[in-house]
Amino acid sequence: MEIKGILFDKDGTLLEFDRTWRPIANQVVDEVAKHYNFDDKVALAASIGLYEQSINPNGSLSSGTNKDVALDMLAVLKANSIDCKDEDHIKWSTQVFNKVAASLPFYPIDGVVETIKTLKEEGYYIGLSTADSVENAKLFLEKTGLANYFDYIGADDGIIMPKPAPDYMNNFCKQYTLKPSEVAVVGDTMADMNFGINSGAGLIVGVLSGTGTTSLLRDSANIVINSVKDLIIGKKTIWEDM
Repeated sequence: MEIKGILFDKDGTLLEFDRTWRPIANQVVDEVAKHYNFDDKVALAASIGLYEQSINPNGSLSSGTNKDVALDMLAVLKANSIDCKDEDHIKWSTQVFNKVAASLPFYPIDGVVETIKTLKEEGYYIGLSTADSVENAKLFLEKTGLANYFDYIGADDGIIMPKPAPDYMNNFCKQYTLKPSEVAVVGDTMADMNFGINSGAGLIVGVLSGTGTTSLLRDSANIVINSVKDLIIGKKTIWEDM
């Protein structure tokens, strides 16, 4: 199998999801509740898939865009007769989300930084494919020291279609003269698996470092591994003998 490029999901794949995003999401929920004088923070959190003991892998916090998160909380507010305008709420809550994210630390998963550096040194094109905003994607790469190792950032800019649409793959391949069959997609949710399928990726790798489970990912992934660092075994990438 000839793989020349790799598109990595961010949250739960490169970034410790719960440790990073739970405090961010909790603070955003607090800000939304305060802004609208709304007491049911549990309902706001649940609407985006955030629970006290778990995070829904298919919820908007895990798999959606900032706009998806805003819309899910908006639905709760409207269901409770809170007066708010859609566009104003989306714009304001997205600004809050980005502001809070910028103020708190990001935690890369163990072994990720070293693995990305090694893959880049071996000549692979490295790309990001995330439902998060362009601003937060760049912030993550800067905070973790990975900015110089990524050739492409596929993120929510309000224009490009997010995963599982194939747009990130198409742009990545066009920019570096690649075929989708020469690209591996690595992620922890079904949005990532479906993105790989829809875009015709040469290899779909599920990782168990985020919100996804083996039972959730195995039917769609070509291979499921514990984390990104397991892409390299010894001195070989896992696809070299496939």
